[in-house]
Amino acid sequence: MGGLVQGMVQGLTEFLPVSSSGHLVLFSYLFGLRGDLPFVAFLHLGTFFAVFIFTFKKIIFVLKKPLLIIMLVISTIPAGIVYMIFKDSVEKSFNPKTLPLAFSVTALFLMFASIRTGEKKMEDVSILDATLIGIAQAFALFPGISRSGMTISAALLLGYKGEDAVYYSFLLSLPATLVGGIMNIEGAGAQATLGLISSLLFGLLALFLVKRIVNVGKFHLFSYYLSFVAILTYFEVVS
Repeated sequence: MGGLVQGMVQGLTEFLPVSSSGHLVLFSYLFGLRGDLPFVAFLHLGTFFAVFIFTFKKIIFVLKKPLLIIMLVISTIPAGIVYMIFKDSVEKSFNPKTLPLAFSVTALFLMFASIRTGEKKMEDVSILDATLIGIAQAFALFPGISRSGMTISAALLLGYKGEDAVYYSFLLSLPATLVGGIMNIEGAGAQATLGLISSLLFGLLALFLVKRIVNVGKFHLFSYYLSFVAILTYFEVVS
């Protein structure tokens, strides 16, 4: 049952801008469930398949745009560099006491993202924009900082249309979720397998929700939720 619940949390919160890893660490702490980095990373395989299904047409589109593929690769590099340099710090950050600050950082970015809208399309991404979005993604290595929240916010602040910002963020998640899941597949066990299936199904639901929310200009509302969670987590875990 724990695997199913954690998979549900992973699936819903991976794409909603609230940090899946942060919520998994919090739920694991509150309910005594497994919440270590390898288990959390394995559950990302479910969300990888969810994105693959949801963005299949966009993947075909990207494969016809070599320059866009290069931009996505550029956006992936910062997170890889940060992880290699700060691997120990990242693993130690999977601690509920770091969550209030991390949730607050995400909330702040989501609020700023509401101040600008643009008309730039995904295929117009420049090297500078790709790098900045990649840097935003690198912060999300730490639980409580949302990968989708940071990358979509960065794209919106750089002047991209809502739907294009969303799809770029979704496509950018594919390499990280695939590699993280495969690296931790050994010894995952039945509980993690159930969690993977659950994260796939709820991930698809979250993908449709976040696309709709961004398109109607309500993305910043999640900042209020995260501010509340940050305060609640502080009093529950830290104080």
